[in-house]
Amino acid sequence: MKDYVDQLSAELTQQYLIYLETFLVDLWSDGGEIEFRVGYSLRADHRLRSFTVSVDALSAINDVERRAIIAAVFVEIEDQIDDAIAAVAEIVAN
Repeated sequence: MKDYVDQLSAELTQQYLIYLETFLVDLWSDGGEIEFRVGYSLRADHRLRSFTVSVDALSAINDVERRAIIAAVFVEIEDQIDDAIAAVAEIVAN
């Protein structure tokens, strides 16, 4: 699954190439949960933003379910980046 996370990370980085300065997704497994620790900064303000998405390790038993959960996590990551880009653009516009 690490390869799938790396693939989605590379695709997301390419998609937001003109906006992202840095981007990192780190996987942690602890206490029956899988954590996606995300960090990124935008070129517009250089501010580090980070958050963690936790998923119950038992919520995905097979590879298909795991890939679906990882894809959903990346949709959340994209939403967070979109929100950050919009907030910075609003500040710059004012």
